[in-house]
Amino acid sequence: MTSTNITIAISSSGALYDPTLEFLNNCNLSVNRPNKRRYIGDIPSLDGVTVLFQRSSDITWKVEEGNADLGIVGYDRYLEFQTNPESSQLLLENLGFGACSLAFGVPESWFDVSSIADLAEVATDFKRKGLNLKIASKFPRLTENFLISNSISNFSIVPSSGTLEIAPEMGSADIISDVTSTGTTMKANKLKTISGGIILKSESCLIVNHDALSNHTEKMSKINEVVNRFKLYLNKRVKDA
Repeated sequence: MTSTNITIAISSSGALYDPTLEFLNNCNLSVNRPNKRRYIGDIPSLDGVTVLFQRSSDITWKVEEGNADLGIVGYDRYLEFQTNPESSQLLLENLGFGACSLAFGVPESWFDVSSIADLAEVATDFKRKGLNLKIASKFPRLTENFLISNSISNFSIVPSSGTLEIAPEMGSADIISDVTSTGTTMKANKLKTISGGIILKSESCLIVNHDALSNHTEKMSKINEVVNRFKLYLNKRVKDA
């Protein structure tokens, strides 16, 4: 691989897999992936671009470490999984797909809890009883920062990589913080969102390795070509809306 080649990391499966491929196709950057067991692909219409299929949670650090020059990832995952903020940056914040919110899910049986202020009171009540408010989440960093910014300190986060919605019913957590698009899954599991309880609104974004911009001028023309195709499609979609 020459210094002019670039690598783009995208989701290998999950909710962003098909929308990302569709987006790239709409940008005239259709991806060739021989089969779903292959983790390397290419873009026939643009020489010198390798596509790296990764778990969504791994894309941020792949870009930070320079194993990928560009990455398409949810903004929520970008912020949550950053380990060295100076090693990567946003190029395009909103790609127009993968929209969701990271929000608290509270048991519907908590009738008197309908806002973040109410949740703060619950945390205080727990403290009086010598307990912590337990929150199951796949986004502990964002959840913790949000709670502290809202003057809520009496809590413990239960990290989880599996299904969160069942945690309150099973007793492993009191509430959850999770991504939601429609709220349907939360409702199906007898959870509700609360006023002021949205931690972050997110959609897919394009990130770049900082060194790829500052130390590899040979790569810039290729990166610019990819970004320009993104912008052409995004601008066209706005005009057609």
